[in-house]
Amino acid sequence: MHSRRVQAVLAESVESVLERMFFVDAAGEAVGESPCDPVLAVRVPFEGDPCGWLILAVSLSVARSIAADFLAAEDQALSPGEVQDVVCELANMICGASLSRLESETTFRLGVPEIIPDHARPVPPGTAIRSVQLAGGSVTAFLYFQAAPCQSTSESAS
Repeated sequence: MHSRRVQAVLAESVESVLERMFFVDAAGEAVGESPCDPVLAVRVPFEGDPCGWLILAVSLSVARSIAADFLAAEDQALSPGEVQDVVCELANMICGASLSRLESETTFRLGVPEIIPDHARPVPPGTAIRSVQLAGGSVTAFLYFQAAPCQSTSESAS
């Protein structure tokens, strides 16, 4: 897959999902987040041809705001689990949107989104990255396609 095309599709998918499903204006590249900003990171593995993963890293303040809007609830009333569930759903939507735009003829099987430690965000060569700055922080998506045969998501989820 051509890296420019993957990069463009990832950017389009991130912005489209944030705008259409979460009512967030996401037009604008992030200038970088502070290394001390707390981040909620989610990994969504997928199988298909090719296989790989999407990691979504969201500043905690943005995660709470997005979750409150999505659930039509007050920010202070949300539990950490509710915020995590919404960010997992956001990651799932962005992954699905990216894959369907890139490989419309291929069937993909998405694995279960999992919360990962922020420091576990690997960025191997060839990873497409899209980061957008929102009020209070950023949303960054990493999309990676494996060249070698991949492990089953059912195996990686256990």
